[in-house]
Amino acid sequence: MRDARLVHMANQIAASVPSRADVPGQVALHLKSFWAPSMIDTLSRHAQQHPADLSDDVTAALAILRPVDAHSG
Repeated sequence: MRDARLVHMANQIAASVPSRADVPGQVALHLKSFWAPSMIDTLSRHAQQHPADLSDDVTAALAILRPVDAHSG
């Protein structure tokens, strides 16, 4: 699965979270529960190179899942 598809899927997940309380936490839980670690790694690398592609909620979710990656770059 290519980066653009993962970005689209992650942004869709963030936009469709039914409860708007703690969207990043809910997105992080969804990604951890349903995505392969390699998919999260790919999304995290893409976020480092192209941060504007991701919603703020997805970026925050990645910081929860990959705190070291989120602060390097």
